[in-house]
Amino acid sequence: MFWSKPNPPTDAAAATPAPAPAPTPAPAPAAESKPAPSSSNADRESSADKDLAALMAELDAEHKANALAARHAERVHITEEDKTGLETDMNCLTAFDEMFYCYSFGGQFLNIYRYGEFRDCSEKSADWRFCLKAKVRGEVAKRAMILQRNKEKAAKYKTEKSSEDIWKVRKTPLTDAFAGDIEEVTDGKLS
Repeated sequence: MFWSKPNPPTDAAAATPAPAPAPTPAPAPAAESKPAPSSSNADRESSADKDLAALMAELDAEHKANALAARHAERVHITEEDKTGLETDMNCLTAFDEMFYCYSFGGQFLNIYRYGEFRDCSEKSADWRFCLKAKVRGEVAKRAMILQRNKEKAAKYKTEKSSEDIWKVRKTPLTDAFAGDIEEVTDGKLS
């Protein structure tokens, strides 16, 4: 390879001897001093030092702001999750796995078996895309976005139809559910 090994010498190159290295001049005596740097070099050095100092100050301020935001995010995470009971974190790999399973043959087969139709996986795809969008945000903004989305999904779940709409909650417990004659209940159809 050209970057790690030199090319092997050919027969013609191997036959000719390598030239002797040229003698190096003797170093100058120590008594001679080096010429003073020009003023343009000094100006350039001082402006580079100022730029470096400004960059270091900016990075230090950004680091302090990130540390403060991280401490605030920990407090927000604890308080918001305790208040609502909803998650404020999301794993993109899990969202991708759920979307992939939904579109897979096994996921669709299970849905056809249970419900008699293909499953619409657009919600799983939207979850995965949302996770990727939230991932590039800052920690506080990401938690706020995820919490808001989970609130919207919970509200949607509560307002749409569910199995709770079919069954009615009993106010009093059922007593003696299996007491009595089964023949009376079925009008003798079991015989």
